[in-house]
Amino acid sequence: MPSPTTVAAFAGASLLLILFPGPAMLFLVARGVAGGRRVGVMSALGVESATATFVVATALGLTAVLATSAIALSVVRYVGAGYLIWLGIGVLRTRGATTTVAAPVVTARPSDWTSWRQGYLVGIANPKVALFFLAFFPQFLDPARGSMTGQILVLGAVFVVIGLVFDASYGALAGTISTRLSARRGKKSTKGKIAIGLTYIGLGGFTAATGSRTL
Repeated sequence: MPSPTTVAAFAGASLLLILFPGPAMLFLVARGVAGGRRVGVMSALGVESATATFVVATALGLTAVLATSAIALSVVRYVGAGYLIWLGIGVLRTRGATTTVAAPVVTARPSDWTSWRQGYLVGIANPKVALFFLAFFPQFLDPARGSMTGQILVLGAVFVVIGLVFDASYGALAGTISTRLSARRGKKSTKGKIAIGLTYIGLGGFTAATGSRTL
């Protein structure tokens, strides 16, 4: 198992990386604005569940296999980009709908399962997270401390917990702000829906063009 000093150093490095604005932050803010606090938080759970999946895959050595296949990386990346664009188009298609103060954010709020699934799909469709772990984890591993798999799982758990705290905060805060603004207006602004839809489409295009990791 990693030493307390190693865990602390890893947590500090992870915190700096997670605080750096990235596609995941924008996605979760858009989800919070579109669906409210609960949707934002459940989407964050989905994103971090995908991160946990990559942690386990890293511990099992599966991400090393993925890293050797440029075709596999491209396929997963483009699927993720397409999914984000599809979400954006879906929002734009409903831009004419209005809501009441009792349901200030969306006409029909998605279920917890739907919110989690969308977050998970966005997270798992970005293989750059796996490549990041392959480059980041070895710096904190020590063969003298025992099983490398165990060390990866412990450090990965630290990373996921930190990520979940901040991701859920982004989604919840965006949802809170959106709810209060919507309550004042009495209905959702069409311009707001257009902005959200374009955010999804923009993230999809960014992912397809650069393959940047989602953190």
